[in-house]
Amino acid sequence: MNIHEHLIKKCKSLIPPLSQNLHKGQNGRIGIIGGCEEYTGAPYYAAISALRTGADLVYVFCYKSAAPVIKSFSPELIVLPYLDSPNAVEKIKPWLKKLHSLVVGPGLGNDPIAHESVRQIFQHVSGDADMNDIHLPIIVDAESLNLVEPESFKNYNGHIYLTPNVVEFSKLSKRLIGHELYKPTQDNVKAIINKLNGKYVIVLKGEKDIIADDKGAVVNGQQGSARRCGGQGDILAGSMGTFAYWATKVENYDYVNNLSPEVLASYAASSLTKHSNKVTFELKQRHMITTDIIKHIPTAFQDLFK
Repeated sequence: MNIHEHLIKKCKSLIPPLSQNLHKGQNGRIGIIGGCEEYTGAPYYAAISALRTGADLVYVFCYKSAAPVIKSFSPELIVLPYLDSPNAVEKIKPWLKKLHSLVVGPGLGNDPIAHESVRQIFQHVSGDADMNDIHLPIIVDAESLNLVEPESFKNYNGHIYLTPNVVEFSKLSKRLIGHELYKPTQDNVKAIINKLNGKYVIVLKGEKDIIADDKGAVVNGQQGSARRCGGQGDILAGSMGTFAYWATKVENYDYVNNLSPEVLASYAASSLTKHSNKVTFELKQRHMITTDIIKHIPTAFQDLFK
């Protein structure tokens, strides 16, 4: 058994068993913050991927103009057009306590009003005592990575997952530690984590995903696809929202190679995204698009975690 097979076997321990006794929501209520007038596909991809991974309910907090479009993509999604409201944070706050994880950034765009709403949400979860009791995992993706500062989550007890690509990683490093790190290496990822206050997991996306927290690191070099259509990062973010919640429910965790449940959850989401890409590319080749990948998430999940 190679290391990947060993880790995938370990990932299975994160997945909650299905039961006739479960009620709606127990396997995950995931929030997605993003979706502007120009970018309606990204929050949909993240939201539907969270559902296809195994979450029960997904809430999309988006711009008012984006809501009818996102609603039209799927009746499975609960779409709340609050993000560009003058009192967006006050409208979103009550929902945060109902959620099990939060994915911030897909399709957020560059509107200053929405960016300020996200900053205020970060401040709220970090400064509100009730939120610290919840320990909500937060996946920070896409444009929202530009809003993370060294002190953003200093007082927060939940885990923060950052999901940069190589370009985003260099910008993130300059802002968080004062100089740019260009090379996608474990040492560079760990250098950022060691400078941060809080429980951070970094997933540096690329041909090989580098995943690390303050306890350990792992590289996922499994084959994905040669086709780089837009939206694949949104699939990763959405599936990570589900796995991140499941990681909070694990009891009596047996560490392997110093890898925490949070790093393992990230590895599971990374593997699911890569394998979904691989399965789809084998069928569609260069004609593959992200909606094709989403259709194959269930097959990829069964291949990996059956």
